[in-house]
Amino acid sequence: MINILKIIEIVKNYAGWILVIFHVVGLFLLGGEWRDELVYLTPFNLLLLAGLFLLTTERPLVKWAYYLPILLGFLIELIGTNTGFPFGVYSYGSALGPGFLGTPIMIGVLWWVLIRSFYDLTGFRFNHVWIRSILTGLAMLAMDILIEPVAIELTFWQWEAVAVPFENYLAWFVLSTLFARLTASGDARNPLSIWVIVVLSVFFFVLGSLYAMQ
Repeated sequence: MINILKIIEIVKNYAGWILVIFHVVGLFLLGGEWRDELVYLTPFNLLLLAGLFLLTTERPLVKWAYYLPILLGFLIELIGTNTGFPFGVYSYGSALGPGFLGTPIMIGVLWWVLIRSFYDLTGFRFNHVWIRSILTGLAMLAMDILIEPVAIELTFWQWEAVAVPFENYLAWFVLSTLFARLTASGDARNPLSIWVIVVLSVFFFVLGSLYAMQ
């Protein structure tokens, strides 16, 4: 008989390496000319990321605040795709999976994982909530800069303007800072946070570099 609890414990212990393996495979699948045929796997990778993150996190003091970035991130993207505010005029493709009113459901999950990871990591050095929130906003801005060229190449989303508008980056910083502050009571330690940030940063940097050379 399969011991489910033992399997879960093994997955928790090796969650970081599972994340690494899947993203190394992702670099191979999305780095070549066949990426247009395989980009549809992206939502499944995000689900894996979210599942591992949930599995490894400590229990948050305030559960609703812990999960709130999912809703906040989705709602602001919903507003953005339908009004052009506050990011600029853009639209999502089908690569991120099903959505509502032109906004993929999984984008809220991405906001959640990133904000929770960055805010968690700031706690190792700082205690002040606003300092941690501002640092989270800056880190989210840096991550968006890495993500943008890859997302455009893979048709996650497309901008009406030729270049990514400045207001997009400003909005990412301001909103990420506010979302981190609003959900600070949902802070929870998670050993996977550092893995998430390092793996995703390397993943998007390498893909962006590959696309720039092609």
